[in-house]
Amino acid sequence: MEEMLVPSPPISGPDGAPSGYESAAAAGFTIAFCLEGQLRLDDQPALHDAVALARRHPGSRLIVLATRPEDQRLRGPHQRRIEAQALASLRSRLAAQGIPLLAFPQQTTTAALAELRPLLRPDRLLQAQQSRLFGDWPVSPERFPLVFSDFRRSLERPPEAPLPPPDLTGLGWTAAAWPEAWPQEWLRPVDPDPAADPGPFDGPAEAIDALAVPLGDPLGERYLDPQSDPRSAFPFRGDGPTALARLQHFCFGSDGLRLYKARRNGLVGTEFSSKLSPFLALGSLSVRRIWQEIQRYQALHGADEGSDWLKQELLWREFFLWSEQRHGAAFHRASGLQNRQPAWVENRELFARWCRADGGHPLIDAQLRELRATGYLSNRGRQWVASHFINSLQLPWIWGARFFEWWLIDAEPALNTGNWAYLAGVGSDPRSFGGSPRRFDLERQVGLYDPEQTHRQRWS
Repeated sequence: MEEMLVPSPPISGPDGAPSGYESAAAAGFTIAFCLEGQLRLDDQPALHDAVALARRHPGSRLIVLATRPEDQRLRGPHQRRIEAQALASLRSRLAAQGIPLLAFPQQTTTAALAELRPLLRPDRLLQAQQSRLFGDWPVSPERFPLVFSDFRRSLERPPEAPLPPPDLTGLGWTAAAWPEAWPQEWLRPVDPDPAADPGPFDGPAEAIDALAVPLGDPLGERYLDPQSDPRSAFPFRGDGPTALARLQHFCFGSDGLRLYKARRNGLVGTEFSSKLSPFLALGSLSVRRIWQEIQRYQALHGADEGSDWLKQELLWREFFLWSEQRHGAAFHRASGLQNRQPAWVENRELFARWCRADGGHPLIDAQLRELRATGYLSNRGRQWVASHFINSLQLPWIWGARFFEWWLIDAEPALNTGNWAYLAGVGSDPRSFGGSPRRFDLERQVGLYDPEQTHRQRWS
């Protein structure tokens, strides 16, 4: 997305003469690239457009703004923690090219530009788009289905290929042109431990193999988050290099992808699932890059149950994102896409206890303690918590969904709402059209997935 911006008026020094900043600003064509919550260089189509535009205007300079999308609500504490890591890594990689990254992570692009305008008004603005497998409707909006199986059967074309990181050479600022008046909080490293940054990765797609790591060392110390809870199933940093390393480890450095379907309902440890969703939610990893690497795995080893199942999970993500776009505000309303009000009791005292992981059910309380402490919860744990919240406590599902959106380290509003509405019987579950919502027999589930009560003891 590109927008024409009007050049800023001259900025004068204290005696009325042109300031040093004015002469620097007048010297080149300035392009602003807004990240819009997509904190990576790999597979950024709009960044390629910005670079192409700069090449058409010799002497152009690039500035990168870290902003949030207009429709994104404020991130919770765990999301902000790994967001800071991703921003620090990205800032250091851009600084190596002389390109400034100005951080406005809790502001929209409109608000950030208003704050920036007294010092600089870029000549062009380009904005990143959310990472999706398809750049345009994979199924025409007028016939977009309500359930996933119909969506999968109706896909009109395969996913699009990712782009490598662009060549940013020559698009940086010289020391003389760097505006001294920029507030330091825009430029200050936001990572509490910048020394642990794993460094840049700007090679072509084929070279990502260089990030593969041995099975015995899931990612290595430099990829671990020093602030994470030692019990966390997601102890990783949130930056792009860590995301690419995790992808390579899961697909090629371990048997994770091959055994994905068999293991995905685990509860403890880093290896029972891909752990790619936090990177996707943060925008430090491209979903097209994941799809490409699964394709490459299948070309080398053949398709198997695990790799096909992870593809299906990526298509579920796509389904919810496009479904939200198709239905707008109706997607998030309490009555859901089925437009029927579920039965619930607005018991605020019970909800408050539940939020404190003091709801009285040992299994559910353990799941909530893990969520609050780490920001992560297994797929199976999320289903247990939501089903118990809806069916046993009979609390408003939209309350639980908002709680998850705040605490989950991988929260994406469309996916979070889509899954809660599914379990509440007002969304895309085909069984719930005219029927009752799904519910879990928690005692049986414990016997299947935590028979030794390993998870419950860890989070007791």
